[in-house]
Amino acid sequence: MKLIMAIVDKKDEKFITPELMKGGFVVTKMATGGGFLRGGSTTLLLAVENEQVGRALEIIKTTAHKHKYTAHQLTPEARIHYGGTGLASTEIVVGGATVFVLNVEESHKF
Repeated sequence: MKLIMAIVDKKDEKFITPELMKGGFVVTKMATGGGFLRGGSTTLLLAVENEQVGRALEIIKTTAHKHKYTAHQLTPEARIHYGGTGLASTEIVVGGATVFVLNVEESHKF
């Protein structure tokens, strides 16, 4: 058994979760906050059998999207990190999904 932990943009979660559920997956979601952009993200947790991992990853991959942000939306830390000057013309691309697939030693439902 595997635990899939997918960190996605909150804008994409409303598309990803229903698609996973249509695929027969049970999804737990947690609102999380992210680093430089301080934007909202959602962490999705799915416990799946080993043979279901590929199907779950494909759903996440096809429904998570990249998003563009302009420099005036960035925190001062992000401007330094991404090399932006704070001018509106500076754009960065973020998003998609960061996914971890972890081994599950035991699983219990009470």
